[in-house]
Amino acid sequence: MFGLYMLAIYLGVVIIAAGFVALLVVIVLAVGLVTHPIRTLALVFHKLAALAAGLALLLALIAWFWTDHTKPDFVPCFWGSIGVIVGSIIIRALAEWALERPTRAERRAMKRAATSTFDSRP
Repeated sequence: MFGLYMLAIYLGVVIIAAGFVALLVVIVLAVGLVTHPIRTLALVFHKLAALAAGLALLLALIAWFWTDHTKPDFVPCFWGSIGVIVGSIIIRALAEWALERPTRAERRAMKRAATSTFDSRP
């Protein structure tokens, strides 16, 4: 009986911690969407594409190893999973480009630094 009680307490702590982390993620996304909307959306797409590719890879492995290849649903399931993986790679590459690209303020700072370096005044 005592073990079941402790399990319920641990489960409650895990649920409360997961709710707190979810609340923090929502706050960070809200602040990010206000301050840097393009970068925040690129980050969200980057993470969602990674999640979709991982799940599609699991589905492709399940379809390849645990499904009869003569069944009519094997081909769309397997090649659909491969298509999701390829699409996720493309989305991640575009999101990575958007995340690595310097912001307008960083470009202005680089321009100012470059023009002040070649100044001939003493």
